[in-house]
Amino acid sequence: MVNSRKRGSIVPIEWREHEAPLRNGIALWDFSAARHGTPRPRPEEPSAEKEQRRAQLMQEFRSRYAEICHQVLGLAKPPADSIDRWLLEQLAQRGGGRDPLVPRPRIAESSRVLERELLAEVPMRCHSRVTGRLASEQLARYVKSARDWLQRLQEPSQLISEEVEALDAWLKEHGDEWKVGRKSSADCPFRRKLDELVAQEHMGLSVRFRVAAQDMAVEILKRVSDEAESMVVQLCEFKASDVYPVHLDMEGAAPKIIFREEEMKISAMHMQKLHQLYEVHQGPGDSEDWKAAFRRRLYCMLRRYVTFIGLDPAEEGSQGGNMHAAAPECVFAWLRDEMGVSAELFASPLNCFFAEYYSAFPDVDAFFGSQGSFFDLDDLPEGSYEVGPPYTEEVMELMARKLLKHLRSSAEKKQVLSFVVFVPDWGDECTALGLVSGEDFQPFRPELCKKQAYLLARGREHHYISGAARIGICGAVQFFHDSGADASRRYYDVPHGTRIYVLQTPKAAERWPFGQAKAEALLAKLGPVEEKKGTTEALKDHSHGPPFVGNESERQPVTCQPVAASRRVPRFLANECNNVGDKWAEKHAF
Repeated sequence: MVNSRKRGSIVPIEWREHEAPLRNGIALWDFSAARHGTPRPRPEEPSAEKEQRRAQLMQEFRSRYAEICHQVLGLAKPPADSIDRWLLEQLAQRGGGRDPLVPRPRIAESSRVLERELLAEVPMRCHSRVTGRLASEQLARYVKSARDWLQRLQEPSQLISEEVEALDAWLKEHGDEWKVGRKSSADCPFRRKLDELVAQEHMGLSVRFRVAAQDMAVEILKRVSDEAESMVVQLCEFKASDVYPVHLDMEGAAPKIIFREEEMKISAMHMQKLHQLYEVHQGPGDSEDWKAAFRRRLYCMLRRYVTFIGLDPAEEGSQGGNMHAAAPECVFAWLRDEMGVSAELFASPLNCFFAEYYSAFPDVDAFFGSQGSFFDLDDLPEGSYEVGPPYTEEVMELMARKLLKHLRSSAEKKQVLSFVVFVPDWGDECTALGLVSGEDFQPFRPELCKKQAYLLARGREHHYISGAARIGICGAVQFFHDSGADASRRYYDVPHGTRIYVLQTPKAAERWPFGQAKAEALLAKLGPVEEKKGTTEALKDHSHGPPFVGNESERQPVTCQPVAASRRVPRFLANECNNVGDKWAEKHAF
């Protein structure tokens, strides 16, 4: 997502050798925080050769999936992020499988996630927020696609055919009404018509099409599951020779990780971070065996994330994704200082702020500090945790139920357990948000949030670290060489609202009380770091009213500071960061 603030208003990243980079005086990571020290079994040594083979097979699988979608549903390309959601749902299940990336290859046959994504394309996926001319044009495309689908369905019902023609006639009659003037979603006839198409209670036209196409979607699920099962079997039978070493080329602006014919460039800033993180958990070393192990483990970890995201770091235009964003480092620093947070439940070696975190790929992440998968935990150690799950409904729901289990168990044992949860404001119709806002979590909310269950940072009034830096349940791709230290690409203004839930056992609430002052301070930290105004001034003008927390009699508004318009950081500032990286790279050879 492109940043929207004025040129020069973006605070650049300052980076000195041997130190964590700083932005506005705050480190981008902090590996000094106290750790729980929970012993974890050492994973098997990863194989670079097998990891590369997994990447090849996964790329072939994605291609076969695209072919199947085209053959069966006539889709020019598969639904966006559908395979990512398929993978995420597997990684959120308890217990491992035969393959760490695809632990449940047949999950599509028992879950409706992939089926729902496929059927959303029938007869056409419609944008949910357009109005006026855009909504009218979308309806015109819908009619064309619906007619194509009538040809594709073997026995379309007479009712569906009649409804398509009725929609076309309505559009011809009302097609110019968008010129009358801009209207709200509620008053726009084209928006209302689009909503009627997907209405479940009235069996809208899209719903009828999807019922008719359901057998076709089920066929895709079966074929995809067969392909995934075959891929996993091939990986289980693969015998790696592991005679090929991994090399690091530290020359130039960006270090290169090289295995056989493959090269991955990584930003020098992230290279420094990963080296420091590795030393924290494995101890420093200077022997050839230590360096060889670091290179191999580094390659396997990076290769896993690139494979998971489905991107090629060497291919121009394929260097980023945006499934999942995260709070900026100033928020993490505040959580550390004010709420005792010292670990993250959804992170990776690439995007973690703390040295201790949980991730979905502990087989390759453990060497860099992963404590395992959050979903595999029976007991969570006492402490305070940041919780930033991937933004998919199914994973957030599983997360919510797991958090509730841990809170109840810890409360019974009179233990100290605290969570600060960041999720998108999708409304309580989203099962996960409805659950966390509901009665089950009421005993674990601070007094401030007994009536208003969460704090709300309004859309476009707070900023995040780009999803290119924090992808999915555990991953990150902002390590790519051309974006690592570039503040203009690292941060963006969030278009949607963000909910913040503070959930604590009674003992945790005593240790880290959360009141009005902290609520205001936390939301202010989500504002642009270059603005130094107090929260009170930023709260004065909200025509539609800010959210409230605490007792109604107090009526203390809490929101975050408004975001100024933005532009990219001047290129010379980014180059300064890269030059520091060059100097660091020259002195470190692994």
